Amino acid sequence: MRTLIKSAVAAAALVIPLLVVGASPAAAEPPPIEGYVWGWQPANPNYIAATGYEYDSAGGPVEITRSGVGRYQVRFHDMAGLGGVAHVSSYGNNGICTVSSWGPSLDDELVYLRCFTAAGVPADSRFVAHVTNRTDGPVRGYLWSSDPTPPVGGYTPPAQYAFDSVGAPITVAGTGVGAYSVDLGAFASDSAGLWKSGALRVTAYGSNPAHCQPLDPGVFADPEVLRIRCYGPDGLAVNTRFVLSYSRRDVPVSATVANPANPPTIDGWASNGGAAPSVAPLGVGDYLVSFPGAGTPGGHAFASIIATPPMYCVIQSWTVAGGAMNLRVRCFGPGSGAPNPAMLHNTGFLA
Repeated sequence: MRTLIKSAVAAAALVIPLLVVGASPAAAEPPPIEGYVWGWQPANPNYIAATGYEYDSAGGPVEITRSGVGRYQVRFHDMAGLGGVAHVSSYGNNGICTVSSWGPSLDDELVYLRCFTAAGVPADSRFVAHVTNRTDGPVRGYLWSSDPTPPVGGYTPPAQYAFDSVGAPITVAGTGVGAYSVDLGAFASDSAGLWKSGALRVTAYGSNPAHCQPLDPGVFADPEVLRIRCYGPDGLAVNTRFVLSYSRRDVPVSATVANPANPPTIDGWASNGGAAPSVAPLGVGDYLVSFPGAGTPGGHAFASIIATPPMYCVIQSWTVAGGAMNLRVRCFGPGSGAPNPAMLHNTGFLA
């Protein structure tokens, strides 16, 4: 069960069970929420994000509080929502960030996260974070895998933190240490290859350093089943809870980049600019993905590794130049966080 963080204990970052109170029959259904932020002042104890790289669907400010080394709370004012999913990632470095909880606190929506060095030591870090419980769009699915050691036969994730636009049951099963299979109808409907033009994200959930990734669906006889692998900073498999989301045609800019050999290629893409993106290697594990005509100021960018375990990718930066949206992605190996080529990675941009 997820968490509700009361204002009186938020400063202490205490987590208590979420209590879902039934609304009266006359109560209006709360609107869906969506918020994102770029945390750009890692050592600042408290500030309002006001760079243009933040969004609160209720129109409130986005506030970031640092409660300790590598420990942050993001408060989306007036945007309290129920359920949904949250993703976080380090930004511009080779660190690791995890979601440690999210949920409503009175009128606000809170996202808590932890950040670490590549070796797993708590560290202050710039980061990007995103939370939503939207269920609109033609192809969308998400879940919070609340059991780090699910049974081989599988279990159904908590309904409040799961959605599938296809309407099929969602199942998460354990297949080994740090190994999971996920049946998600929205992804399965695109598994023949359409998924490469969508956005597939997995974030480790908890207070310990870990990163999770999907394996390449195309190398399996049943590509409609997602295989998730989770690792500690040393690259060894670990059991952990995680957050997964997939959408297509809801993320205006996205691409899947393949790099089995130089030069890398675009395997699938979507862009409101209407033109195919290009990818250029800038160094080992360093890629610039450019979307012509899709340049939009502000917004939220993200990147995720697919295949090539145990590795992870982060968004290094995103910029607009010549009308193009340019997403720079960097990928790293475990332990020292040394740059490492990614065989397959996915990147996207929301505005």
